[in-house]
Amino acid sequence: MHGVQAWPVVRWRDIVHAFRPDHAAREAQVRTLRTNQVLSDGIRFTRRNNHRLAGIGTLYSRLNVGAAVLHRRKDTGAAQKYCAAAREVEEELMTLLKHQQLDASELEPTAIASPRAWRVLRPLYELTEASLASLPPVPEEECIAGVLQSTDGRKVRFAEAGPDGLDHELPYAMMEAAGLSVGDPALLLSEFTGATIITRLQPGLLMEETEHEGDAAPATTSAENLTFHQPLDEDIRAALFAKFRPE
Repeated sequence: MHGVQAWPVVRWRDIVHAFRPDHAAREAQVRTLRTNQVLSDGIRFTRRNNHRLAGIGTLYSRLNVGAAVLHRRKDTGAAQKYCAAAREVEEELMTLLKHQQLDASELEPTAIASPRAWRVLRPLYELTEASLASLPPVPEEECIAGVLQSTDGRKVRFAEAGPDGLDHELPYAMMEAAGLSVGDPALLLSEFTGATIITRLQPGLLMEETEHEGDAAPATTSAENLTFHQPLDEDIRAALFAKFRPE
């Protein structure tokens, strides 16, 4: 359980839930976020079942989740910065998908990632983390990585990653709302807003599963050794994005 990281793309419901955690997710809230310029366009794709059309979906950079939280907290300026960074990440994601000849549906957080999908997910995760280094952090937010271990139908046991991790009991509905099941890696996010604590779950990646793919992705090798301790200026940002563009 040592390599649980945030899944780099999310669904519209994840973003809306971060914006309105106490309301049912509705597409009207997506329009509200777009109107306020705090939601990127995302990447649309076609779902298929046995080669038949099964609906249209959209994936978004997970930076949109931070934008939604900040907008809810009325820090729209910071939210728009997250949104702008999300657009850049999604542009790079389109390049990675084309290079791997991959459909965006294979990156859905509830999907079992194929070897080709890992070749996109890993550099996309690195790119997202580098973008976060240049953005203002979401204040008063705690993120715990772990695995959903078991359930009795009412509660779910969430075990923190690492040998000294603690166990948390979560409502079953939380796991259900996140589209997760027992055995899935996940992130438990807690926001401290005055007297209220808001908690939510998001899908996670077990990054150690991709180690054997490291030499297969042209963007991965050059990015793995990059460490960012200071916010990125525009020149460094441009150079970073260039590393993820296949020649």
